[in-house]
Amino acid sequence: MSRHAAHGAHSCTVARARWLVTGAAMMVVALALMGCGTAGERVAGTAVNQVADALTDQLDSPVSRVRDAEWFAATYIPDLNSSGRGSTVYADTLAWSGNSRDDAGARIEVRIRVDVEAETGYFGSGHESASSTKCFRYEVFVRPNPVLRHGIACPNDPEIMMPSAVPFPTLPDNAEDVLAAVLAAASPTSLDGDLRAAFPQDFVTVDTDTVDGDLLAAVGVSAERECIVGGRGADGVVEFWGYDPTWIEPGELGCTTRIVTSPPL
Repeated sequence: MSRHAAHGAHSCTVARARWLVTGAAMMVVALALMGCGTAGERVAGTAVNQVADALTDQLDSPVSRVRDAEWFAATYIPDLNSSGRGSTVYADTLAWSGNSRDDAGARIEVRIRVDVEAETGYFGSGHESASSTKCFRYEVFVRPNPVLRHGIACPNDPEIMMPSAVPFPTLPDNAEDVLAAVLAAASPTSLDGDLRAAFPQDFVTVDTDTVDGDLLAAVGVSAERECIVGGRGADGVVEFWGYDPTWIEPGELGCTTRIVTSPPL
């Protein structure tokens, strides 16, 4: 079966950053061509809002899991810094607190600045080189609550914070192989203890059962909706079962052998 794991979205942020640069540049060109504003400050300010909107969308993508504010800041804000096609984006983390399960959410304050180069448009339209800086507070919650964004006053000479993303708990990459080896060697009486010895981390859940001589086992990380379910039949063959990911959500079956013995109808 394929593992159901929730990993950080960091691998996607570089591509998103490229999109932000391209999008900001396209907005600059569009405004110049449309004659919607020749003032560079207006063009730069619109580009800042576009970056802020995109950051809202990014923060909204992983929040079925509990994450602290520092993780969000470290994962998504640094890669906003980028440049290309007449505009440069700068993003700094000003503060963070809480996590996405708090009543007030994971709170992040960020300063976004966009510098635009001078642009000459058709029929005399265009704009001079300019810069716009705005600050925002983001409040990120677990689903289904939406991400909230508030404009805030930018502080004078703020201390720029450097967040770091603490790795969240996850099963080891070879968890399926480890589970297969334990199932192949265990007896009905040793299975539970053998599994707990093989997966000693306190964040890993273990559940075992014996049904008509078949050994069943489920190991997972509940907070990350990660679960592997396997079994050894009377013939000694080890196999793994797939399942509907909603079955291991909070309030559902969870990561247990009931995924095999008593699946939802």
